[in-house]
Amino acid sequence: MKGPLAAFVIRFFAALPMPLAQAFGWLLGRILYYLPNNSRYQTRLNIQRCFPHLTDDEQAALVKSSLAHTSMAMMEMGHNWCGNPQVQRQRIKQVNGAELLAKVHPAGCIVLTPHFGNWELFASWLAQQTSLTALYKPAKLPQLDDLIAAGRQAAGMALAPASAKGVMALKRALKKQQSILILPDQEPPKQAALKVCFFSQPAYTMTLASQLAQPGSSAAAPRVLLGWAKRLGVGKGFAIEVLDVSDALVQEDLASSVQAMNDVIAQLIQQDPAQYQWEYRRFKQTLET
Repeated sequence: MKGPLAAFVIRFFAALPMPLAQAFGWLLGRILYYLPNNSRYQTRLNIQRCFPHLTDDEQAALVKSSLAHTSMAMMEMGHNWCGNPQVQRQRIKQVNGAELLAKVHPAGCIVLTPHFGNWELFASWLAQQTSLTALYKPAKLPQLDDLIAAGRQAAGMALAPASAKGVMALKRALKKQQSILILPDQEPPKQAALKVCFFSQPAYTMTLASQLAQPGSSAAAPRVLLGWAKRLGVGKGFAIEVLDVSDALVQEDLASSVQAMNDVIAQLIQQDPAQYQWEYRRFKQTLET
């Protein structure tokens, strides 16, 4: 029952005009701020941990704004997964850094996009710039997983499951001088992670991107880019930004590379911290809640 209901809700919001869906998300965020709930609790806890220099009032304002952006991201997913990808990409009003994808790199290209702004729209845009394989963690509900996978494939990307088989697919794409997309800020199983700092807090962080970013014995290192789609306001569209962070991730040891990856993500988030998904339990294995 949960799967069909979730798919119905997503399709319902996909049928709304994007400004209305975003406005509904903003309103939902306000409701979440004033009522006791886990999203508010986790967002507040993570902001207290990561922005201890802010006053209580400044932290409260960031929590309120973050919940609004997180809720808007939820409402936008229906458009990303069920809408016409070409129509969705028309909502992109600004693009900086597209030239970094214009030339084929001899060792392929690793693109990192954290849970910031509208990351699904960024992936859809990216799939039009380059041949793209995206690392994909299947949803627990089969109906929802089918809907999400179909939407991402319709946008033009190939999907690689978060498994040994999927990692091999990513490596094959790089060997073909293609691009791969990874969301690097989820907390992975301990066997696939190292404990480094994220906003000065200990956090288990994936090693896959850093491992793939290192040069081979007889080959150049892949190019590593950081990209995102920033929300410009309710009904005002999105801005795409792409940065080359290759030098940061090529380090002598794996831990230094993983730490550097977290640092460049943190620098991005600090540009507009409300647009990051703070309600995610990023520190669940390293800090008491």
